[in-house]
Amino acid sequence: MIYILLLLLGVSAYSEASERTCEPIRIEICRDIGYNVTGMPNLVGHELQQDAQLQLQTFQPLIQYGCSSRLQFFLCSVYVPMCTEKVPDPIGPCRSLCEDIRDKCQPVLQEFGFPWPSGLNCSKFPPQNNNKHMCMEGPADSSSDPNMRMRSRNRRPNVIRNDVTFSDRKMLPFNKMFSQHYGLCKNYRFSDQYYYINRTQKCAHLCSANIKFTQENKLFADYWVAAWSILCFVCTLFSLFIVFMGEYKLSRFPEAVIVFICICFNFCSAAYIIRFFVGRYYSSCHMDHQHGVAILAQEGLDNASCMIIFIVLYCFKLATDTWWVILCITWYLTNCLKWKAESILKYRNLIHTFGWGIPSCLTIVAMITRVSDADELVGICYVGNQNTQNLLFYVLIPNGLHWVIGIFFLFLAALPKKCRNEVYTHVQVNPNALPNTRNEDDMLSYVGIFAYLYTIPALCVISADLYEYKNRDEWVSANSQAAPIVEIFSLKVFMLLIMGAAASFVIFTSSARKRAFKTLCRRFTRRKEPVPSYLRVNPQVLQMSVRTKSSLSKTNSETIM
Repeated sequence: MIYILLLLLGVSAYSEASERTCEPIRIEICRDIGYNVTGMPNLVGHELQQDAQLQLQTFQPLIQYGCSSRLQFFLCSVYVPMCTEKVPDPIGPCRSLCEDIRDKCQPVLQEFGFPWPSGLNCSKFPPQNNNKHMCMEGPADSSSDPNMRMRSRNRRPNVIRNDVTFSDRKMLPFNKMFSQHYGLCKNYRFSDQYYYINRTQKCAHLCSANIKFTQENKLFADYWVAAWSILCFVCTLFSLFIVFMGEYKLSRFPEAVIVFICICFNFCSAAYIIRFFVGRYYSSCHMDHQHGVAILAQEGLDNASCMIIFIVLYCFKLATDTWWVILCITWYLTNCLKWKAESILKYRNLIHTFGWGIPSCLTIVAMITRVSDADELVGICYVGNQNTQNLLFYVLIPNGLHWVIGIFFLFLAALPKKCRNEVYTHVQVNPNALPNTRNEDDMLSYVGIFAYLYTIPALCVISADLYEYKNRDEWVSANSQAAPIVEIFSLKVFMLLIMGAAASFVIFTSSARKRAFKTLCRRFTRRKEPVPSYLRVNPQVLQMSVRTKSSLSKTNSETIM
């Protein structure tokens, strides 16, 4: 199933890589500059005109300053280059145009101590317009008029105001405008640690930044998660060993559901273990090429380790809750309506479709919509770690529905027999249901206890997610000093993994445990027993019998002749 998800990921990523085509210019400051059609990606790698527009807005103060009358045309030719169907490559500015702009505007930047932007390096533009390389030389420079130069020289940057990139008293540093959030993340606490990503149109903070949690909280979370995930992985792996070595009856429901729950917990714990051994940086961060800094992943598809951890953890966590709902339903059918295992086995295809199909479909939808992101505390990739809406629709609602459905059937199973008959008078109990043996009764009782106990950790996880959903915006707001309670998230991780050990205990109490240990001991203690005396053959007798058979065959051949 994981391979299918990875294949769909590759297909969706391939479908997005469409060919470059010409399109009308939709950026206001670049209209009517001599051409009206452009093609993306542009000369700095932007895939959309919206991304180019956000970048061009940061140059608005420099354009208003008037260091060169051709600056606007030059910037538009870089961010929305001219496109024509006769030329496969975008047509940008010539090197001479870039050098002229740089010579006139670079001193303005140097006056405030800032270098010329690396994205506008003149060496990457064609030296001249010819048959090999096409480029645009731009309009004539109107600032060659002495009066124009005098007016430009007398302008002072501190009188220019822009709500996005300027304060009331001075220009913001140009390197901040190019490398950070252009003022779009100023409503976040520690806004100097945030970067605005044009591709996602969201604010992402540095991978090493401590926004909601301290470094001590993160260090404790690493060892806390590692300890419980290793315990859960070992317990579930041991229980699966008992299942396959002890010939566990996977055709009996609801006992078989415990095995699938153990498999889901085993994969979930494996995802946490991968995160621990890979490391926080390689599992939750990626290098943003727009700014050249490592940020906390907003779309896990940009990081291979993050993508794998997200697929495994999200899919099998949903599968755990789904199989628990199936456990509650089958427990109700066997314990209250007295269904036999053979009756439930008829619907096994439907059960497996429901148990594995729903988590797989939600995981595929989450991959297509690119909603996976990384968590700051644990450094794990999941859904809704940075977006409250994704947390609501992809986590809270599915988990809440699972919990409500499971509680409903457990409540019906806990009703007195008289009340159950009144509620389900139309249900016909199978009169041929055979009584269970003592071992099967014990196994069913442990299954029922596990089904009821599972409601407590599931409720704790839902409560922790709801707590984060209601308070996350306040935790990161610049106008608030509220901070999250770290113990709640530690309890959430504990509750996510502890039920894996509980499911393993249910399998350990089954009769398959004895059969597994007997099989294992038989394989390690098996010795070659001596052949009994009455089965031993004397070599001389064996040789004589061979001679007799050969003589008889010779005689028969002569007789035939």
